[in-house]
Amino acid sequence: MLNINFKHIIYTFFKFQKLRAILFILFFIISFQSFSQTNIYVLKAVYLEKFSRFITWPEESQINNVSEPFIISVIGRTPLTKNLEQIYSIQKINNKKVIIKRISNLYEIENSHILVIAESEKKNLQNILTLTKNLPVLTVSEASDFSEKGVIVNFFEENNKLRFEINETAVLESPLQMSFYLMNSAKIVHPVKDN
Repeated sequence: MLNINFKHIIYTFFKFQKLRAILFILFFIISFQSFSQTNIYVLKAVYLEKFSRFITWPEESQINNVSEPFIISVIGRTPLTKNLEQIYSIQKINNKKVIIKRISNLYEIENSHILVIAESEKKNLQNILTLTKNLPVLTVSEASDFSEKGVIVNFFEENNKLRFEINETAVLESPLQMSFYLMNSAKIVHPVKDN
């Protein structure tokens, strides 16, 4: 009788340990996936500063005036906004203090250096691009077909890596100048030679 109880206790213990191990692994996987998603947005936020090193804005953008802020505007809903606010409360761009502006009115775009266009703005995308086409604003998105439609830089994931594509025609048509080194690091969409 005692022997049977002992076996039962051992069986229950290992069953409980197995369940605990499974729960731990599940918790770890879920946490890791959440961390990975968060990490992707942190990377995207940091990339904006890296992009700025390879972009030349025209004089009217006040890019060389360190007393004027560097403005990153965000239109639409994206988790990237929170990461931008956290990182650029400390980090500078071109030795300038960075202001993150959440905008809802298209006419607030005008004084921006970088405009992040959230996927939620799909139906307004053409209006946004019509407005930004002649402005010295680097348009950036994270939606699969936005670059095809005229956004200058678009983030995408490939083989578990963050990558970006550049619409070469959109760059050429904008008042911005982009370094060959940045272009060379990207997947090119609408190459100039195709037009």
